[in-house]
Amino acid sequence: MKTALLRWWRRCEDVPIPRPVRFLLVGLSGVGVNMATLWLLHGRLGLAPLPAAALAVETSICSNFALNDIWTFGAGRRMRPWWTRAFAFHATAATAAAVNLSLFMLLTSAADVHYLPANLIAIAVASGINFTVSASWTWRAAPPPVFVPASGLATAPGLSGKRVVVLPTYNESANIRRLLERVLSLGSEYEALVIDDSSPDGTGDIVAAIARDEPRVHLISRPEKLGLGSAYVAGFRRALELGADLIFQMDSDFSHDPGDLPRLAAAATGGNVVIGSRYVFGGSTPGWPLRRILVGRAASLAARILLRVPVSDATGGFKCWGRAALAALPLDSVRSTGFAFQVEMNYLAWRLGIPLIEVPITFEDRKAGQSKASLSVGIEMAAVIWRLFLRPV
Repeated sequence: MKTALLRWWRRCEDVPIPRPVRFLLVGLSGVGVNMATLWLLHGRLGLAPLPAAALAVETSICSNFALNDIWTFGAGRRMRPWWTRAFAFHATAATAAAVNLSLFMLLTSAADVHYLPANLIAIAVASGINFTVSASWTWRAAPPPVFVPASGLATAPGLSGKRVVVLPTYNESANIRRLLERVLSLGSEYEALVIDDSSPDGTGDIVAAIARDEPRVHLISRPEKLGLGSAYVAGFRRALELGADLIFQMDSDFSHDPGDLPRLAAAATGGNVVIGSRYVFGGSTPGWPLRRILVGRAASLAARILLRVPVSDATGGFKCWGRAALAALPLDSVRSTGFAFQVEMNYLAWRLGIPLIEVPITFEDRKAGQSKASLSVGIEMAAVIWRLFLRPV
């Protein structure tokens, strides 16, 4: 009997049901438990409405927590220790229960609503609060360590091989020559791979001319503007073909300081992802207007709450991928073509159990050329975060 139940439960876990639907199903089961308990205690045993409702709420809370912990939020997730989840759950449950009971008494006494529909309304309100806090706090993932390299540390032990810097470009003729010079000046192990989408300003022609005389500069020329995400995917694949041990990604407009590349490399192990973070202690965004700060922080917070990716800067594009980490990612499944690519890659890496490390950086606004940021970028970011949130566990 035990074996049959275990097989049945494993089949339930494997069903591709989106997380919100799982939470809803668990909630509906909790409503059934609640109503049955309330009917038994008040309708059959004659217990007063308030204590009967309180016991019914507690019973359904225990049922919901157990199911959500092992089914809705727990499957394939790296979470905090169980006792911290239990503590967080009880704090959340106490808040939801207080809302439930207060609203129940208000409806039954002040509005003279029958106790059963009053209880259903109170449960609906409390459940909304419970889901929001549960997703963002109770079942939040453990935060990653913030890595600050020791003074003078410039290389990662055992990772002294080839380092390829992937640089997507579109109309970066004012920056690309100086940027390539800075990257190559870091050492003979550094190479640059430019992916140019037929820039009208001749960026690709500049890189092609440099590459003819410099074997450490590589160019992928694409026939049209195909998007940042697809450019990085093409660059990552080519970098792996080139035999890179570390693969960097960065902007081509000096928003990311090439001088920080060795700092990111110092935190790399080959099997992790190092993120140059604007939002951890020591990171900064000088000169940013308040609106841009709020939008950037809001996007990272949304990714952390909805996707539970445990990084402070989920939208940052300055990263160092270890070869093993990047080779493990299903690049064919990446759907984001724009700036939201950064969030999707973090999400895929975290789901595979790849460690995400954050190193503080200073993000400077571009000195030359035109920024690609726009309202459409924010809309795309929100759409991708929501799509990944609804993705089956």
